[in-house]
Amino acid sequence: MRGFRVAVPLAYLVVLGVASALLADLAWTTVTSYRSGYALDRKFKAGPAITNRLLVAVIDGLRTDRSAALPMFSSLAERGASGVVEVGLPSLSSPARASLVTGAMPEVSGVTNNSSYGPPPVQSLYGLAREAGMATAVYGTRFWSRAFGDLIDSYRPPGGRPASYGSDDLVAWQSQSCGEAEEFLGSSDAALRVVGLLAGDDAGHTHGGESGAYREVTAAVDACLGRLVDAVGPETTVVAVSDHGHIHRWGNGGHGGQEPEVIFAPFAMAGPGIRVSGPIEARIVDIAPTASVLLGLPIPANSQGRVLWEALELPEGAEAGLRELAEVQREALAGHMPDRDESLAAERSGRVPVVAAAGAWFLGMAVIAVYGQRPVTMAAGLAAFFVGYYVLFYLFQLGYSLSSIVREEFMYWFFARNISAAALALVAAAACARRFGDLPRGFVLRLSVLVTSVLALFVTVTHFRFGLIMEGWMIEVGPGFKAYLDLLAILGVAVGTPVALALDRARRRREALRL
Repeated sequence: MRGFRVAVPLAYLVVLGVASALLADLAWTTVTSYRSGYALDRKFKAGPAITNRLLVAVIDGLRTDRSAALPMFSSLAERGASGVVEVGLPSLSSPARASLVTGAMPEVSGVTNNSSYGPPPVQSLYGLAREAGMATAVYGTRFWSRAFGDLIDSYRPPGGRPASYGSDDLVAWQSQSCGEAEEFLGSSDAALRVVGLLAGDDAGHTHGGESGAYREVTAAVDACLGRLVDAVGPETTVVAVSDHGHIHRWGNGGHGGQEPEVIFAPFAMAGPGIRVSGPIEARIVDIAPTASVLLGLPIPANSQGRVLWEALELPEGAEAGLRELAEVQREALAGHMPDRDESLAAERSGRVPVVAAAGAWFLGMAVIAVYGQRPVTMAAGLAAFFVGYYVLFYLFQLGYSLSSIVREEFMYWFFARNISAAALALVAAAACARRFGDLPRGFVLRLSVLVTSVLALFVTVTHFRFGLIMEGWMIEVGPGFKAYLDLLAILGVAVGTPVALALDRARRRREALRL
């Protein structure tokens, strides 16, 4: 009978742990497998071109505070317009790059992450340029060829990779790739040229956004920007923009979350069609419609941004007509897209039955775990778990933000540390509770059920408020990532329970031998 009392709750914890891991995986899979259904198939009219050449320099991972100290970037800002763009969430490179050329947020472009995405089904600057007979050229990561390859007339990826992520090797690699980009874009007659400057992001990930190495490498990136501006000549309008910033934590960087230093990124533009203007507050989706107006292209149909009129030097008498064209596109998109708030409210209402059932179940399991036990002992065990878990969470350099994952290749190690923190915290909590007196048999199992029930209730509340599954609108990245880690913590408790049981049994045997 005693074996049955141990086997049933232990089996329950194992099933709950596995189910939690599967739910966490499903939640992220709905993001990576998402395909946009919001494409608006409509061609809008275009106005007159303000410039015949446009260079868009995407400076990967450049922080706003760092850009102010870079000579070339500052020169562009002084000669033209500049400010800060707010990037979308998750604040990752591929979603941001897609937004730059489509004007669409990730749930509309369909590019929601860095690893798994298809070609955006929405209009882009590349497709619109081709329809207008304008050539395009891109020097940058393979994201561009993967997402827009058929629409790009000339493409070249950076050659090789840095020998290491040390600052000297990153500077050398940036200089090498800059020479390639300078030759490729300088000899191109494409009306739209896009270049990706990548080394600063590698430095940010490896050393952190406030490190000396990051400053050294971004200085080399800025020098490369200057070489490219010279290569394309003064008749080319230049837009330099960062796709995200970087945190600085534990000697590393990262992005993907919603920290201010990550989601606010710098931009500057100068050249034909740009006037000197004060600081501009913009969104990353504003670049595409602004570039369209500069080149005399239609605004992408799914563009959710605004034209940065305050940055443009418009031909005399053209402003009213251009504004009218932009307004037609905005009104058409507003009529095409469902209301976001109404859609989210409907999704929330649809979650009520599942949330109510799950909440009742886990609340009931918590009551069962506590029933018949000394309240002070159970409370001490629960408190000890969460104190231990959060201490280990900190010591293991974890965080409730995607930015805490230093690099994508470290992601599974990050999750493994979270699972280990929960397992170790349970073992420590069981040991701590013994200080409140002799523990009855079955205490460890009851504590495990109580802890997992509380964690599951956290997840249930998050699911009700924000949703865990992407159903057409991007999930709330911050709460969603915390719920993801809470689900993995449940698995950690399930893993730690047999260890805590074995230690408890060994302790009882030692005490019996003493008697």
